[in-house]
Amino acid sequence: MRTITAEEVAGGKAVKYIDVFGLQDNISLKSEFEGKTFWIYDFYCMHPTCNCNNVYLKFINKDDKAEFGVRYTFSTNQFILEDSTLSKKEARDIAEDTLNNSSQAIELFKQRYLQMKQEGSTILVKAEKKQKPIQVKELIGRNDPCTCGSGKKYKKCCGAAL
Repeated sequence: MRTITAEEVAGGKAVKYIDVFGLQDNISLKSEFEGKTFWIYDFYCMHPTCNCNNVYLKFINKDDKAEFGVRYTFSTNQFILEDSTLSKKEARDIAEDTLNNSSQAIELFKQRYLQMKQEGSTILVKAEKKQKPIQVKELIGRNDPCTCGSGKKYKKCCGAAL
């Protein structure tokens, strides 16, 4: 886990779920396809008012260093292949096998999406509370009473030294 900054949240940066919450309930996301194991890392926008409504999934096969990413949109239940070291067909087949055949995975991503939005909101609120208000010192005029309490004008008392 790592600390997520308010700047990352406000900027709409996609953040990996395990960077925020660690390994929840010992759930490791992976997909088996034609004898290959692909680990899946899910990224989300944490900005609470952003209506992006999607998850970016990075599929990585650590054995042959193959990887690809897809953006899955919850409202349309569709994905777009975004980058790949595999052929587009192979990447699409793996993504379809993983996403279209597992309603449990989609439900998990939806739950995580909501968790990430809530955590993003919490991070922004904490950052807002940490900001100290700017203190404006009131200027003392030459003819105002001196702040030391002597009763003299400022220019004849403490202001005379300036």
